[in-house]
Amino acid sequence: MSGKRELYVKLKDKASVRERQIRLGQIAEIWCDQPAEKQKWERLLIAQVPPKGKHRYVFSALEVLGKIQSEDSQIQVTFVGASDTVVDCRKKPNKHAWLEHVKTAVVCVITFVGAAFAIMTFNNDVDVGSIFKTLYELVIGQPSDGRTVLEWTYSLGLFLGIVVFFNHFSKLKVSDDPTPLEVQMRVYEQDVNTAIIQDADRKEDGVDVS
Repeated sequence: MSGKRELYVKLKDKASVRERQIRLGQIAEIWCDQPAEKQKWERLLIAQVPPKGKHRYVFSALEVLGKIQSEDSQIQVTFVGASDTVVDCRKKPNKHAWLEHVKTAVVCVITFVGAAFAIMTFNNDVDVGSIFKTLYELVIGQPSDGRTVLEWTYSLGLFLGIVVFFNHFSKLKVSDDPTPLEVQMRVYEQDVNTAIIQDADRKEDGVDVS
């Protein structure tokens, strides 16, 4: 037995730090074979953020390893998970509740109007109204006034289809699976993090595409 203590570090894909000092516990999950030392490593200073400058920083596992080894060279460090982490150091803005509600309402109105316009455009292209009128007259034998069981069931089915597809209505969810919007947001966030990491590597190599 070597007698070395063990420290396991799992870097987060992305971390938000609202302070000027970035500490290991803010950007990673830590496990130590001596639990009493866990708080010590969580408080380990990784970087000092200047008052002015960029608000996103990239730290690699090697940089974190160097900080840990400089603090204690006798500890054995094992990294699991991501090899780089993106740290967002922007200060939390002062938000007003009423302003957030207004923004949410505006986004909902724009989304509703856009979706309604798309649905109406689709229906006009395939002429759903004329098809319903023709079917109604063929089956019932009377002219349609445009507010028959076909229109009502079509509208209800469209609403239920949207709810089932997006797996979300108000605070209710059809299942525990993430909604398509949540999936796309995670994909977008992952792509942004990857671009930030690759951009940082390019700048270190003297290649800047910006």
